[in-house]
Amino acid sequence: MTPIIKKTKYSSTHLEEAYWLAAPPSSPARWSETAMMRVIGAKGLNLDYYRNHPEAQTVDTWKYIERIYEFLRTAENRETITREERSLELFDQEKYLAESEGKQFLSRLGMNLELLRAEIVREDFEAHLVPDRPILCILISENHSFYQSAKRLMVKGTTVCGLQPDMLIYGEGWKIVSSLSYLEERGIDLCEAQLLYVGDMDKKGWEIYGNLKLSYPELNLKLALPVYRSLLSNATRSYDYVKEQTDCPLPHLEQVRQEFSAIPGLLLCMNTLLTENKRIPQEVLNYEVMARLARG
Repeated sequence: MTPIIKKTKYSSTHLEEAYWLAAPPSSPARWSETAMMRVIGAKGLNLDYYRNHPEAQTVDTWKYIERIYEFLRTAENRETITREERSLELFDQEKYLAESEGKQFLSRLGMNLELLRAEIVREDFEAHLVPDRPILCILISENHSFYQSAKRLMVKGTTVCGLQPDMLIYGEGWKIVSSLSYLEERGIDLCEAQLLYVGDMDKKGWEIYGNLKLSYPELNLKLALPVYRSLLSNATRSYDYVKEQTDCPLPHLEQVRQEFSAIPGLLLCMNTLLTENKRIPQEVLNYEVMARLARG
């Protein structure tokens, strides 16, 4: 608001009448025409919506468009990975492309998941076994994207972050208990097999494992430390929680800390993430990353 002062004489005293006029809104920053012309040539990328709606030309939106443009330049040489994995790579949020905001963003650009070399995978309970091999080592993944990528590697006969599991199962977060029931129904002796668990490096992932470990002390259940080591070494940054998370119960945290202490860097990372209220999702280890690790 802009004050306009007008001096007025009154019979008893001198007063100032103040009038307030609405100040014109400051013009939001607009994307440069040169920058837009540079990215328009990318396959499938259409900026018509943003040309017609300049109010939507925000700094964050342009940052995402730049990332998509850089990806499209080499897209034909990239592997197809899950929607969640590509979402983390391009938008720093593994669920962005599954939510309405991300879907709307792609639609406005005339883009789709196929152009981003990403696919949607079902989240039903799944398991994969290596044929003609006794089940001595079982890798449990909290995350479905990691499960799909690890399965592709196992089908090719390659290692999963240095591990060679005989069986891979998708734990589906808190549904891991039903996954264990499934294994028992398949006649697998859970007390004889080694169970290795991997999840996100965040409060929920640690709570799921801590709860499972303390609830089933008779199982030979441990954290898949080689996978966590790979997760840490390939994470270029930590990530904010999209939604506020409750604190992980102390007994569960202590269980994870005890096992992470075998690799000091993991323990340090865990404590730093807790202090800064950050996380590292499993999608950091997408198929491209793990395939490269398997090749050495």
